[in-house]
Amino acid sequence: MAENRFRLLKELVQREEDEAAERMGACSRRHRDAQDKLALLERFRDEYEARLRQALHEAAAPELILNHRGFLARLDDALILQREELARLAQRLEESRRDWQAVRTRRRAFEVLEARADAEAFAQAQRLAQKMLDEHAAQKYLRRAREEETGER
Repeated sequence: MAENRFRLLKELVQREEDEAAERMGACSRRHRDAQDKLALLERFRDEYEARLRQALHEAAAPELILNHRGFLARLDDALILQREELARLAQRLEESRRDWQAVRTRRRAFEVLEARADAEAFAQAQRLAQKMLDEHAAQKYLRRAREEETGER
């Protein structure tokens, strides 16, 4: 039936959908890793800030306090960069999700077309079978009619 016409298209679209799903999965893993890295940086910053407060409370040497503040400033910069990276990866993840959904929609459309073509081919085969049955019945009727005519005379 229509399977032969649509088999190659279905295989191509299925492969494309699988590749899109793999890309989306990779984006999702990178996004999750970036979230984990951000959480780790935030925890480290909080711990280091607590150490600075402790050093201030204990009246530590000014050089130590300056070092802590400088390091906290670098941690803040790293946090900003990581948040930007996380936002970029979230956007990429959303784009890959949209791409995957578009391919999946296209695959489903091919499945609908294939189902319609199969239904049409089946209906056509049924019509042909019915026509053949009708012709056979008509021929049988005509034979009987002739036999009755020839038998009656």
